[in-house]
Amino acid sequence: MSARTFFDERPPNAPFADVLRRDPLARAYRIRDLAWLRALRELQLGADDRVLDVGGANGVLLDRLHARWGARGVCADLAMRGLREVGARAIAARPVCANALRLPFADAAFAAALSFETLEHIPEWPRAVAELVRVTRPGGRIVISAVSARWRYTWDWWLTRIGVDVFSRADHDPLLFVDPDELAGVLERAGARVIERHYLNAFATLIFDEIMSVLAIGIDRWGRPLASGFLRVADALVRALSGPLGATESPWRARRRSNSVLVVAERER
Repeated sequence: MSARTFFDERPPNAPFADVLRRDPLARAYRIRDLAWLRALRELQLGADDRVLDVGGANGVLLDRLHARWGARGVCADLAMRGLREVGARAIAARPVCANALRLPFADAAFAAALSFETLEHIPEWPRAVAELVRVTRPGGRIVISAVSARWRYTWDWWLTRIGVDVFSRADHDPLLFVDPDELAGVLERAGARVIERHYLNAFATLIFDEIMSVLAIGIDRWGRPLASGFLRVADALVRALSGPLGATESPWRARRRSNSVLVVAERER
């Protein structure tokens, strides 16, 4: 099954979309998301800026950027289910059906380019990274989060060792996982300077995030009146526990091992 078919048959895994669309990058219900939001808050966009989100599913991140700065953007994806939701519900995102390997946009067309949890579905992901750099204006930032190829000894790795299927739920193939060093090298060869690299979720934080994800999906489906209350509590928990739980993962981080990697780069001027 192709990634396009897989995601067309499933709703975007983004609980509380209607609530979060108006949230200015303030609340997070997973520790990983807290790191994402910090990177996005550093973009410092203006109301006239345009942002591209490749693989943006239902456009929630672009709407949250709009809630903070007034910027607008383009959600580029191949899966029509998410794009239809963008067209019906998004506040500041325009849906465009596009291949990440051949983006239909001019050079330097966007103030920033994003890609979250998308590269690991693309066999030729280095070409997609080069496209992200191409369409970003000089001085603009490229923010990428992807499943890391250096995931050995993480929580998910141990689950696979005992026979638990951790791949089919997200259409993941370990052969396509992204090596952080290769990702940094591709960005630099394409004309971007890497300024931040974060190794996200290895063991305790990954367990916490998976529990919170299950709770969030359940509340979003069967208890939506509880959404705002859950987000307030979850955000407080994330901020209280991100430090202590993250500290327990220092042996993984020292070896640059994690379930996912977040890289922030700046297009050379």
